[in-house]
Amino acid sequence: MSQEKRGFFAKAFLLLMIFCGLVWIWTVTFIVAWPWDKSDIWKPEFRVVAVCDQEEPCGFAYGQLADAKAKGLYKTLTPSGDAGEVLEKDGWLQWKMVNGLIEAKSSSWYFQTTIRYKVENEQPVLVEYQDVSAKAFYYGIAAALLSLLGIYLRKFRQ
Repeated sequence: MSQEKRGFFAKAFLLLMIFCGLVWIWTVTFIVAWPWDKSDIWKPEFRVVAVCDQEEPCGFAYGQLADAKAKGLYKTLTPSGDAGEVLEKDGWLQWKMVNGLIEAKSSSWYFQTTIRYKVENEQPVLVEYQDVSAKAFYYGIAAALLSLLGIYLRKFRQ
């Protein structure tokens, strides 16, 4: 009797580990393949890289740029280096220069927003954005369940 229980728990553990691996693989796949939206319409929460006091990088939400400029909170919207990152209250803001565009990625444990923009006359001009939310994880769970079902149906067929 104890042999059967060990066999069942060993099988359940293996099933759970395969499921976790499939969730991870599918979620990463969805994040990498998430579509880019080609738009010039800014969302107010998009984070823009700026240069603040003492040439330190900082970030502001697009909706707060005019107010921050009026208060003198930043000097310029053109980053001083080709790449960098800043730890903010809600997550990380990373940026790099790609083909003359600034690619800024704002991320936390439950979202990742990447925007590509250029700066013209100290105004950011949006080129495209990729807004990945927790949906990628939910899609990963669904795809992992379907994959696991397919694996076990194939196993029972043999």
